[in-house]
Amino acid sequence: MNFLSIRVTIITLSILLIIAIVIFVVFWKKPPQYYVQYGVALGTNVTISYATGRGNAQQVVETMFKELDNINNIFNPWIPNSELYNLNHSNGQWTQVSPELLDVLEYSIQIAQKTDGNFDPSIGRLVNLWGFDSTDSRNWHLPSSSEIANILPHIGYQNVQFDGNKVRLLNGVWIDLGGIAKGYAVQLLVEMAKENDPNSTGYVDIGGDIGIIGPKYGNQPWVIGVRNPRGTSNDALTYVNLYRGYIATSGDYERYITVGGKRYYHILNPKTGYSDNYFQSVTSISDNGMLSDAFGTAAMVAGPNDISQWAEELGIGYFLIYENGQVQNNTLWNEYAK
Repeated sequence: MNFLSIRVTIITLSILLIIAIVIFVVFWKKPPQYYVQYGVALGTNVTISYATGRGNAQQVVETMFKELDNINNIFNPWIPNSELYNLNHSNGQWTQVSPELLDVLEYSIQIAQKTDGNFDPSIGRLVNLWGFDSTDSRNWHLPSSSEIANILPHIGYQNVQFDGNKVRLLNGVWIDLGGIAKGYAVQLLVEMAKENDPNSTGYVDIGGDIGIIGPKYGNQPWVIGVRNPRGTSNDALTYVNLYRGYIATSGDYERYITVGGKRYYHILNPKTGYSDNYFQSVTSISDNGMLSDAFGTAAMVAGPNDISQWAEELGIGYFLIYENGQVQNNTLWNEYAK
């Protein structure tokens, strides 16, 4: 090969290298930059992490937080003149409700029917009796057996009736949607993010109820830990990889009291009026935020006998931590597990 040929070869390779660099610069996409905002809503901590190619991540997240205020004004039964408060105090009269409240109430009754009443949104008077409607732990207390016996006749999802966009509560029941409202809120905010940009990514975390907007950096999972109920908030027993879907945990370690060496917590059995001691926590994954939220509540009440069947029928992955510390999960959970 003569000098001229070598020179031509070098020039050709240089040109190809320059072209490759130009193509890389033009088409290479930087990982999305996440806008993260923290706050408090629905009585718990909220984190939203969001990235979009449309450049309006901060605006969208701020809109999400405003929507949480609206949700609280609908679903918080303990705020005077909230929509749910007014329904609870409607004295058995037919009451027109918003589409949002109607949707969640109807879905709650469906889950109640599916879980044989172990999830029951009509336990408001019972929650109030224990003081678990308050965020102040000084108000939490063990009611007397007679007080509980007097409340039980005023519980039962069968007392919730629908007529179009109207709802009637019979037999003095009060609705408390604490076992499903966070799941609803998470799913609504995820849908808001996707409506802004179908290719956007991130997650919404409302008090441990988490919804995935899109995979991390577009192609990686969000790694989520399942808390050790007897450890610190940063102590995880296991992890799951989520590219999509909704995960929620129900447990005995957030609102509870200990009386005579026995732990009583805020997830109350609508049939007995007391909390049960089957599990320390139940973590659920599904493609529906309300379902993931409500399933854990139902499982904490029902115990292990019906969980596998419910999960199979509803399409739920679960991770159980028994009262003695043993763990159990189903096949669908293994598809997510790290």
